[in-house]
Amino acid sequence: MKLRNKAFTLVEVLICVVLSVILLISLINIFGSGLKGSAKTLNLQDNMEAANILMAQIEHDLMNATEINIPEWNKNSEGSAQWISESDSSIGNIQYTYDYVSGSKDGVHRKVHGNNVNLDHYIAKNHLIVLKFTHYAIDAYKDDNNEITAEKHGVWVELTVSSPKEKDDKDAFTLKRLITIKKPI
Repeated sequence: MKLRNKAFTLVEVLICVVLSVILLISLINIFGSGLKGSAKTLNLQDNMEAANILMAQIEHDLMNATEINIPEWNKNSEGSAQWISESDSSIGNIQYTYDYVSGSKDGVHRKVHGNNVNLDHYIAKNHLIVLKFTHYAIDAYKDDNNEITAEKHGVWVELTVSSPKEKDDKDAFTLKRLITIKKPI
């Protein structure tokens, strides 16, 4: 019997290396697309969370408004709003102001001013914000003093939050909410 050489030839080794590289590249592509999808989902979740926090704060501040300065009746305002609320305590009237700079990553600037109250902070930092307010007044009429009075008031708030990291708006999250004002103005 002849002794057989049990070693691999160079061609067999090269075929194994090429097949291994093709398999490895496929696995890396699959893993990479999974990571991209996961990052996109986390980005969208972050935008949703920032939008919900900001909308909840606006709704909380606006619910007890007694006077809306910006925007005027049945008008729109993009980027800023201002209203006054009565406080149940000795603080007195509180003025709320919301502002943002389009294209800035600073978020929304919230200012609260009243007797012994002076808050000034930002909400939804590191996000690109688009914030629109529409003040509506239904059943508006002129009273005996020729002043316009309204029976029902509210503000449509449209809020879009996106990440500054993204070049397109695929991960932008938009909330629209009608906030009715309990106290007549």
